[in-house]
Amino acid sequence: MDSVLDNILFLVGQRMPRLQSSSAKPDAKLTLETAALWRQYGCGLLLSELDEEGFRDGLEQAATLYLNLLKRRGACSEFDQYYLARSKGEPLFDALAAGNGGLSRSIATAMTPTWMQRMEPEEDFHYFGVLIALVLAQPNLDSELAAFERTLQGGSSHRFDVVKALSTKDTDAFDAGLHGMIEEQAAWVERQQRSGLFDPYRHKTEAFVFIEGAALVQLARRLGVPTQERYRLIPAAVLEGQARP
Repeated sequence: MDSVLDNILFLVGQRMPRLQSSSAKPDAKLTLETAALWRQYGCGLLLSELDEEGFRDGLEQAATLYLNLLKRRGACSEFDQYYLARSKGEPLFDALAAGNGGLSRSIATAMTPTWMQRMEPEEDFHYFGVLIALVLAQPNLDSELAAFERTLQGGSSHRFDVVKALSTKDTDAFDAGLHGMIEEQAAWVERQQRSGLFDPYRHKTEAFVFIEGAALVQLARRLGVPTQERYRLIPAAVLEGQARP
């Protein structure tokens, strides 16, 4: 694991000066790639050293990079628009999973508000819309849920089940939906590993920590929804840190 972490940190070090330069044009693709590396680094620290502080710092680094991108998106090129689509906002999960309420709200407030029809599934767009409404306690929660449900066209979605349960504070429905998401995630990871196309750094790190699931558990706790101490792919250490307002 040490060599994996060293390699990830080397890649991060190559990218950060470019992303932190105030004179350089923002690069959405590079930002998301670097955020993923920070996420993997944090997960690697947690898995190899039980370094909870390092884990949360890695997630916050990822989330902060993304927030800075959103603040400067007006300067992005037209080729960056795909990466600015709301459903590309995985760093919102990083902020939530790290227990950083202020950072989560800042990202939720700044995320792209309009659906990019040719660049993202409408279902994913409205999933993030519901999360934003929950994070910011917005009055449009019911309409976002209805829009999300409409995109399913009568089909099922564990993501929808989870956010619906959060909106009604239904503990049993939340756990059932989250377990469904975890099973889907585990199956996806297994398929990727068998395909030979899996990111080797992700395979050694983030594949063992379901960040989106951790984010949903942390959000549930903020909303007063009781949760389990741990879940498959969401170790207790991921959830034990002191949440910040």
